[in-house]
Amino acid sequence: MQVTATDRGYYGGGIKEPGDTFTLDDENHFSESWMVEGTEAKPRNRPKYTGYVAARGAAGKFVVKDAAGQMVGNFSGSKAEAESEAARLNDGGEINPTDGGNA
Repeated sequence: MQVTATDRGYYGGGIKEPGDTFTLDDENHFSESWMVEGTEAKPRNRPKYTGYVAARGAAGKFVVKDAAGQMVGNFSGSKAEAESEAARLNDGGEINPTDGGNA
């Protein structure tokens, strides 16, 4: 049976990434949680990542931290600026290691 991965999964001795098409050795191996039958999969709706937050840093400045509590990039600014930067990152923005003019 030919299937396409809709999410990351493991089959046949390797990791399958979303969009990978492969053949199942046995139809009983089919998993609705991360594959669909056929050679094309509809894009999967992903929840918005909200792991970045504004946090108080040193000297009254605010920084952006990830879900693990680690500072992200070199951003430093006011609370409003940090909240705006966190929202930008949560919307899929790229981390700029030279944010805040600290480069």
